[in-house]
Amino acid sequence: MTNQTIALSSLFSPEQVLSGAQGGRVEETARQMIELIADSDSSIDSEAVYQLVITRKKCGIMLLQPGVVVVHVRISGLQRLRLALATSRDGQVCCPDREDFVCAETESLPANLIVLMLAPADDPAIYLRAVAGLSAICRREGFVEFLLTLDSPELVWKTIAETGAALPDYVAAGDIMRTDFARLRDTDSLYSAIDLFCREGVSELPVVDADGDLVGIVSEEELIRLCLPEYITWMEDLSPILNFEPFAEILRREAYMPVMEIMVLADRYASVDEATPAIQVAKVMMRRDVRQVLVVRDKKLMGIISIQDFIHKVLRA
Repeated sequence: MTNQTIALSSLFSPEQVLSGAQGGRVEETARQMIELIADSDSSIDSEAVYQLVITRKKCGIMLLQPGVVVVHVRISGLQRLRLALATSRDGQVCCPDREDFVCAETESLPANLIVLMLAPADDPAIYLRAVAGLSAICRREGFVEFLLTLDSPELVWKTIAETGAALPDYVAAGDIMRTDFARLRDTDSLYSAIDLFCREGVSELPVVDADGDLVGIVSEEELIRLCLPEYITWMEDLSPILNFEPFAEILRREAYMPVMEIMVLADRYASVDEATPAIQVAKVMMRRDVRQVLVVRDKKLMGIISIQDFIHKVLRA
């Protein structure tokens, strides 16, 4: 069944817009926006919602793109998604205590557009659909910058309404993927791969070519398998190699051994198109028994979705 089209501008009104907010902390502006929504909905306890923002900021504050921050809270009993937004020419700092990774990013890239989303607790898709709709217009060249020049809430609301932006019918892989992930080039050496495994703390690294096309995957398991050929795993007496002699041999070759020699070819790994419904991604993970899926556009690697991403973005974001 197709979802009813929901215009982004229908989720808020000019009364829920702060234009030209002064510099400060994102949380302080979020508090003002919560009060604006509560003014039109007496069922919303503005202080309780604000406390949720503060206590759940690691799950509920997201850098959508440089300069754009989304503050999100799920509320039990809320009937529909509610939005408010603020523009700030000077930019606002998010979580200056640096306890949160996302907030640390927004501190170095001041937030000029802050969007508050209050979502029903029992509707895991509506928030992600709204984020997708918002992201589509914010990616337009010069759009956010133009919003910052507008002096009245009415003009900000009208500008967004005139884009015709709407929530997509479903949450797609591209809506929940991570784009900030480590990757290898097909010309990299095993030395680079081992360093990246240690530095990033990941178990798998995608490999791309010069055009950004996905060509393969290097995993920790393949690395250990390279060091310990199958015949060694069948040896009863390991005394000849107690000092990791097979590993030493790999270390002697790591600087000039290309990752291409140990990677698993991309067509053997779980990947999906960025337009694939997110629920299908979950199915792929379960059917293939994998903990992450690569997201591609044609052959180009666009992002990664892990089981942790599902838990964070679908169940808790």
